[in-house]
Amino acid sequence: MYLFYDSNGRIASSIGAVAPEELTYIPVGYTALYLDDNEYPDIKNNYTNYTIINDVPMHTPIPDSVKLPYTQEAKIEEINLACNLEILNGFVSSCTGIEYGYKFDLEYQANLNQQMGMLSLDSAICEIPWPTKNAGVIIHQRSQFIQLLKDASDFKSSRLFRYFDMKEQIINCLTTDEVKLINW
Repeated sequence: MYLFYDSNGRIASSIGAVAPEELTYIPVGYTALYLDDNEYPDIKNNYTNYTIINDVPMHTPIPDSVKLPYTQEAKIEEINLACNLEILNGFVSSCTGIEYGYKFDLEYQANLNQQMGMLSLDSAICEIPWPTKNAGVIIHQRSQFIQLLKDASDFKSSRLFRYFDMKEQIINCLTTDEVKLINW
């Protein structure tokens, strides 16, 4: 695919993939950027790109203004994945007075929500057996389990807020180098 961009780096138009030699016309003042269709739009990799000078394709670097939106999109996907993985890997809580790890994959999240519903429907529930990552199933008193629910919610919220803050930082970056410095 060829993207045509002006001297300010704004994309003016694009056409499908053709060999650089087959490209016969580029508007005056514009540069043709060739992106390998097998990789597009993951522009963060090194793509072959050309400026046509006197009907000869010449390699030219991709301007940062063209790469930036793709770099931002890729980085947002990267931190989204990292955020989700961290959430799904579980959390730690000291709700019983001892620190335990708890699973928090989608099934466990659903089970926690179901148990929370049961607690709100039946005030007679005093003990809840619940699995930990490192000590098997342990009995949680009602107040301990409510604290576990709060800890789970706080854990997930903190990761999501971190993701949204980082996403905003990425969107506000002015260069690809700034984007690359942001890591989960």
